[in-house]
Amino acid sequence: MSRPSRPSASALGRLLRLGGTGARIAGNLVVQRITSGKASIDWAPVGELLGDTLGQMKGPVLKLGQQASQWQDVLPPPISAALSRLQNQVPSLPFAPLESHLQRLYHGRLYELFDSIEAQPAAAASLGQVHRARDRQGRALIMKIQYPGIRAICDADLRQLRRLMPLGRLFGTPSARLESVYRELQRVIDQELDYGAERNNLERFRQHFADWPGVRIPFSVAALCRPGVLVLEELPGRSMNEVDQASAEIRQRLAEALCDWLAEQAFGLGQLHADPHPGNLAWTDAGELVIYDFGSVVPLPMRLLRAYVQIFDALRGPSSEALEAGFQALGGRQPGSAPPHGLYRRIHLLLHPLLQPGAQWDFRGASLHQQLVELSPLLMSALGSLQPASGTLLVNRTLEGHYWNLYRLGACLPVADLLASRIAQWRAIVQPDKPV
Repeated sequence: MSRPSRPSASALGRLLRLGGTGARIAGNLVVQRITSGKASIDWAPVGELLGDTLGQMKGPVLKLGQQASQWQDVLPPPISAALSRLQNQVPSLPFAPLESHLQRLYHGRLYELFDSIEAQPAAAASLGQVHRARDRQGRALIMKIQYPGIRAICDADLRQLRRLMPLGRLFGTPSARLESVYRELQRVIDQELDYGAERNNLERFRQHFADWPGVRIPFSVAALCRPGVLVLEELPGRSMNEVDQASAEIRQRLAEALCDWLAEQAFGLGQLHADPHPGNLAWTDAGELVIYDFGSVVPLPMRLLRAYVQIFDALRGPSSEALEAGFQALGGRQPGSAPPHGLYRRIHLLLHPLLQPGAQWDFRGASLHQQLVELSPLLMSALGSLQPASGTLLVNRTLEGHYWNLYRLGACLPVADLLASRIAQWRAIVQPDKPV
């Protein structure tokens, strides 16, 4: 990584940097392809350049890189490895300007409230970085500090995205749907920049899961929080990126806890922790799952939950044609267009066996993501019939992220049985006398 500096908030500057990086990557690949004697592409310099650029830029573009890092076995390994380092090895800002920023926020009383703050960050991310600290009572704490000026950086990236979104019309996506996707992305960024809302999310999850076995959530210290600063209990855990070092028994226990926790969020709490990249999950030697970062939490309205359950039931059933009603309920179909039954048949063929009673889903062995990549041509041909369903962007990202976490864990689980049990309990509560 190159020497860290304060990221530019200029929309033009960020666009030029991304464009320049793209041109350098393209040039590198062209040179490699025309160089005689090279049998294959060396992706290592491409990955390093991409990781360095996104790490220095921070903001939404870095979050996209962090999400892409989860696509194991899809991206070339050197690129996946470079992007994986963005989970916990993002270039940090120097502590001196951050310390001055903190002194202003705490009205010059920073070290009256804190006994010490480590200058070396414990982690750096897309919107802020984390420093270990101790208060005057000696408690081990974590300070999550938002980068000064990050709002302007996010606004610059969102402006660029808005300029690019009309390209979606080339795929037949209506302008109204493009606008709803943009507004959802904007709402996500606004939510993640609101540390007060994040503290409320954390406390709500902490209260709901207080007695939940195998799941630990840190408490917040409200008296020490400030705008752009979230102070939490330090709850140690090992990164999910290191989970291959755990025994098979511990990994299985973590996978079961993760699935139970996810199902309870949907069918018990009605909200999802929607930022499941490995940097936000940790594990203990006792097999406990530790959850960090509640900046992105998405509600699951009853309408949306019913639609997902309808699609689940259709995938378990005998006919792919039942998927049409589920996609209609989800809002994922363009009005008046022909149903993409060819795509439905392929999806049903892929998932139906994995969702039968008693079926064990081997996340590594099934390699579902590789088979889904093979559906890309069929998916592209169906874009005239499909549309982005409002309210599903974060939910789908969450499910995708947890697929990769379960893949990383090497999980083998009866997913259908676990979900069917939770759905039956949910149905008995929401409509005890009538099928949902």
